[in-house]
Order: sequence, then C-alpha cells, then structure tokens
Amino acid sequence: MHADFASRIPAWPRFDEGDEAAIVDVLRSRRWWRGNGDVGDRFETAFAEFIGVRHVRAVSHGTAALELALAALGIGAGDKVIVPATTFIATASAVLRLGAWPIPVDVEPDTLNIDVTLIEAAIGPRTRAIVPVHMAGQAAEMPQIMAIARRHGLSVVEDAAHAHGARAFGQALGAIGDAAIVSFQSGKLMTCGEGGALVTNRADIAAASFALHSCGRPKGDTDYRHVMPATNMRLTEFQAALLLGQLRRLPDEMARRDLMAPFFEARLAEAGLRPLATRPFVERHGRYMVLAWFDPADFDNRDAGALSTELRAMGIPAFRCFPPIHQTEMFAPGALRKLAGITGTPPDYAALPTPVADAAAGSVIWFSHTLLLGDEALLADVAAALASLRTGAPASVASARSAVPA
Repeated sequence: MHADFASRIPAWPRFDEGDEAAIVDVLRSRRWWRGNGDVGDRFETAFAEFIGVRHVRAVSHGTAALELALAALGIGAGDKVIVPATTFIATASAVLRLGAWPIPVDVEPDTLNIDVTLIEAAIGPRTRAIVPVHMAGQAAEMPQIMAIARRHGLSVVEDAAHAHGARAFGQALGAIGDAAIVSFQSGKLMTCGEGGALVTNRADIAAASFALHSCGRPKGDTDYRHVMPATNMRLTEFQAALLLGQLRRLPDEMARRDLMAPFFEARLAEAGLRPLATRPFVERHGRYMVLAWFDPADFDNRDAGALSTELRAMGIPAFRCFPPIHQTEMFAPGALRKLAGITGTPPDYAALPTPVADAAAGSVIWFSHTLLLGDEALLADVAAALASLRTGAPASVASARSAVPA
C-alpha cells in the first residue's frame, strides 16, 4: 500500500496543451517582459474580475506582493505591524524588510487564524497595520478585524496566499481589506512556479504600487523617470501566460477539493486526528491544505516533524505546522541587532505568550491540497497509513482533542 503513494497522487502543477500553446505564443512573440507585452495585462484584468476588485498588480512572488502592499501603505522604519504567530515566515519578513517590526499575536486552536480577541491588546502607538492570514484558505474573522482597524486608524492587508477563490461574508477573500496579496508559488492553488499579486480596490494603493514594483518608474514612462527608490518585482509574460491557464482550471479543481475534503477529514478523524473546524461564515474554503491536530503520545511520541517525515517517506505530502514566527532563528536577538540602528529596540519576542501557536508546532500536521484531487481510495489509504503509525489501540477523536489547548 505504501510504496505507490507518489504515483497515485495527481501530479502538480497541472498543465495542458493550451498552456503549452500559450508559452509558445509568448516565445514566438519575442515580447517576454511586461514593458512590451500584453499577457500580464490580460491576466491582471481576468484576476481582478475573478476576485471582484478594481486593481491587480502581478509581481515576482508572494513575498514581494506583501512587501509591495505594506510599502504602498507607507509602512516604514520603526512602525509595528500585527501578524499571526502561526504563518509562513514571509508574513513577518516582508515587514522586517521595510524596517518595521512584526508583532505576533496568538491564533485560534480551531482554525489557526489570528485570535481577534487578542489583537487590541497588541496595539501600541507605533502600530500601523494588521495582516490577517487566511490559514489554509479559511477566512479569518474579517468584520471584527476591520472594525478594530478602523477604531484605531490602522490599515489591513489580507494575506490570502492560501485562499484563491475562497469566500466569506459575501465577498471573495482578498476583497475585504485595504489590500491583499496572493501567492503563485509552485505548491499554491494557482502557480507559475514563482509569482504573486497585490489586489486592492483603492486607487491610491494601486498607483503607488506600480512605481514601487517597477524600478520607481511611473506607468507609461519611456524617459527613465524614477520618482521613488524601488526595486523590480515585475512578472514575466511567460508566467502570466501560465496563470491564465491556472485561472481557467481553478473552478473545476476547487469543486473537486470541496467534494473530497469532507471524506478525507472523516478518515483522518477515524485515524485519531482532529481536523480543523470550518467556521459557519465560510462560504467557500480555499482548501490549500488539510490541517489536523494529533496527540504525539498516540503515535509513539512522534511530534509533527517526526510524524510528517515518516509520511513523506511513504510518498504522502504531509508537513509539520509552521513554527511560531518569532521563535525562528531570524528573531534571535543577535540576528535582529543589525536592524536596531534603523528601527529602534526590537520587541521582546521571547516574552510573547503564544501557547496555541507553540502547541501547533508540535501537534499539527498538514496535507497538501493535491491529495484532494485524488479519489476516495487514495484518501482512505493515506488515513490507513497514518493509523498504522499509532501506538496500540484503535484511534479515537477524543485522544486527539487532548492535545489541543483550551
């Protein structure tokens, strides 16, 4: 059963003859960059319509999109930006690259989204923005986050890197905050290998983002005007051509994941895990990953790293949950010392209480969305392989719950 998992899981990324033709068209056009091509423009228009926003700025990767969104909002040296403690490091590193300090806030145990009840206590005089992450494609509590932000005069940038096509509160995720970002990295629900996009309804953010992503040059410039210090984050025409095909396939792939996710989550529960809950306000889950708590004691005291490593050895795309961002090496006092001259004294990251994020790092694993493109037999066998690693007795949901913080 174990040896053939890799061959049974649908290949990712997906492509078809239409993608091949689109790449060849760009190749033969000799218009490979945004300056003289139109494929990037066509993708931005199509993606804006899909999300339901006025402006899209396609860029080189999701981390660049985060940095671009924050820079367009004026975030800079010494500012503070509230982020969830459980997230990929880009959510924090984009803040640091602008000379600002990320302020991690603990997450909810049932969703691993930022705990809105803890946000206001983290706001201080230098706080400028909140970056909620829609973990695994499930909406954060956006109405409450927006209300807190408006009360304190803060901007909101949605990190929707996992949430292509997800919806809640009557809107697509990415269309609710002042701005949002998505990622098109290789494993994401839409991919061109590396890529990302800033999306917004605000004309001022869109206008600022153009020069910031294009060497400081205003749109349409041919005279080497450089109106601000900036870098080059432009997407290539080849990447945009791939993304048009990815966008075309996304609705069918989402439908397949929606169909298979409940079955897989039920099998994981039978194997002794506790899949994350889906909140009632979620109209459509992105399903970038399937996350589940487990009790290491039920698996011969394997933590999330050890358990996921064994599953990957079987060919199953399983991974440990992100460690709390402020407990990674880049947040060690010595590593941050070089920033202190620009941004002032760093926060005392070691003192930040994040018990849920701490527990999740050792007791939550996640499975790739590619499994949900498979069939029930595949998903049942994945759960059976997981159950085979248990200690002794048959699985029980109750035992998994014992690992979840109250």
